Amino acid sequence: MGEEGKIEVAILDKTIYVRPRGYALQANSLGLPDFLAAMFREGCTSVTFDLKDCSGMDSTFLGVIAGAAMARVRPRGKVVSIINAGERAKRQLAFIGLKSVVALVDKVSLGPGLRLAQVSSIHWPKTERERVIKIKQLHEHLVNLNAKNKERFGAAVQMLEAELQEQKSND
Repeated sequence: MGEEGKIEVAILDKTIYVRPRGYALQANSLGLPDFLAAMFREGCTSVTFDLKDCSGMDSTFLGVIAGAAMARVRPRGKVVSIINAGERAKRQLAFIGLKSVVALVDKVSLGPGLRLAQVSSIHWPKTERERVIKIKQLHEHLVNLNAKNKERFGAAVQMLEAELQEQKSND
């Protein structure tokens, strides 16, 4: 995965732990939504994104966080946590509107015994159409966060929808 980095995961009790190393981008995060959904179905109740080793995030990865946060909000509070975020990441989270739907925790150490793995390929989109659908869904999560994001990402969502319609008509 080179420059964009990689995203590793682990399960700790009933918490899904996600650690991007390097850049968290579309190229390495499209399997996360299906993985998170599968783990929630298996009984996990929360997700923690550890941004300690994250060099930067694109809108697709931010959409993963937004989707997890909005799907898991319960009356008892926020079940998506962001830990170890640097100042740049905190600014990105605030700019996009995620600070209102996640719990932001500063320095947390989970110890050396944590066994991380990359998300299995079974969770990744298998076709170009599935890839475009996933990207569109993740950007729709951002659009649903607030009106500013509708302005920021609305055109991208429309463009992806047009691409899907074009693919459908060519089939």
